[in-house]
Amino acid sequence: MKTLMTLAAAGAALALATPASAAIIVTPSPGAVQPDENVLSTTNMTGTTVMGTTNQTRTSVSVRSGAPLAGTETLSSMDSNGQARFAATDGSLDAATIFLTGGGSFTSAEFNLFNALAGTTSVTIFVNGVATTSSPFLLGNGQNFFGFQATAGDRITSIGFDTNGTGVVDLRQVRLGGVTMTAVPEPGTWAMMLLGFGAIGASMRRNRRRSTAKLMQMA
Repeated sequence: MKTLMTLAAAGAALALATPASAAIIVTPSPGAVQPDENVLSTTNMTGTTVMGTTNQTRTSVSVRSGAPLAGTETLSSMDSNGQARFAATDGSLDAATIFLTGGGSFTSAEFNLFNALAGTTSVTIFVNGVATTSSPFLLGNGQNFFGFQATAGDRITSIGFDTNGTGVVDLRQVRLGGVTMTAVPEPGTWAMMLLGFGAIGASMRRNRRRSTAKLMQMA
């Protein structure tokens, strides 16, 4: 999957040399994307993966340390004025990946990398496990928003970042839009599938017995 990233700062867009057929657009600018759900974090949770929940569809969202591969950094979760905040317990969040806990995808997203620490001057953004490009922190050491928008029928399964330095204070104001969970068969569906497999197995056994009987008659 090809990806397009457009840089925007101080009201001016700075286009990167990427294919025009890209299906996902990443824009480092506040308000560039308007996802319809806030992610509320599960407070006082710690671990290499912590969780939150979208405020409308109540979809479970995971935030895992490391991008794109899983990391070992211990994360903590908290809420601030109805918005999720995910931080590292050592005070410096280096890299993280956001995805739907039970599998699934979404069409838009936004997050804010808050307060780049000394030594952190750029960030690499990942979409569906693939690095897009490295972007400078355009808005100083405070708010650094990144918006994601899927186009051309594509969907997003994960978004992530690596600060390439000493990290940020936290990841906050996570929003998702167009959330769709991976379908899980109902118990009744599982029962029908098992019955179907059983019937197929019984039919195969009968056919084998008939074939064996015919061979014995021919011998």
